[in-house]
Amino acid sequence: MPIATRVVSFVQPGPSGIVTAAIVFEPGNGASEAEANAIERAIGAGITAGRATIRVKRVPIGAIGALSGYRVAFVTAGLRSEHSTIAAAAAKSSVLTISSDPACVQSGRCVVGVTSAPKTQITINRAAARATNVRFGSAFLMLVKEI
Repeated sequence: MPIATRVVSFVQPGPSGIVTAAIVFEPGNGASEAEANAIERAIGAGITAGRATIRVKRVPIGAIGALSGYRVAFVTAGLRSEHSTIAAAAAKSSVLTISSDPACVQSGRCVVGVTSAPKTQITINRAAARATNVRFGSAFLMLVKEI
């Protein structure tokens, strides 16, 4: 999670102050709820990313239209059937989507994917970034995999 939150500090223009991030999850979905719990534990009362402090709030998939007001959304596991809906809401509100599910990024539904096994890798989907009007600094893009 610390790596995923650091990605926020490379967004151009960089956010500052309190940034509330949505944790998109599906109530009753074990994998989704477990990842939402893990994100909440990792971030706690807030985590610093550059000049911003990220705080999280759960957003059930049924309320995904409520992404306005968020700059970042963590897309939890177990939501593959909802990736299109999440991508549409993110594009409408210019929200950076971050997921641990590589399929979300590969399909162009999430902007950033972060995997940790066998090694940590950050993947950026250019088309998803354009659709959400999210831009990253060029130095950051040299360090990640772009698709």
